[in-house]
Amino acid sequence: MSQFELFTQPVVQPSTEPSVDAVRARLEALLKSLREAEVMPLSERKLAYWTTVVPQMSRWLPDDERAAVRAEFSTQIDRLTRRAA
Repeated sequence: MSQFELFTQPVVQPSTEPSVDAVRARLEALLKSLREAEVMPLSERKLAYWTTVVPQMSRWLPDDERAAVRAEFSTQIDRLTRRAA
């Protein structure tokens, strides 16, 4: 071991794994904006993004909460797209 190695700090990589609370807060903010909307608040691009991301993000939540988030997202999207038609 060299003298330099004795005094260097090990490199600690920050966790890239999201916390359940962060995921929950982000999904709740999205659902709140959808609940409160009278017309679709998302552009086609953002709708496509969230349609892909919500099922993936919800995997971090407990099973029952995951199912509830996915169901509400689907319900709100259906409600808002029916209004637009």
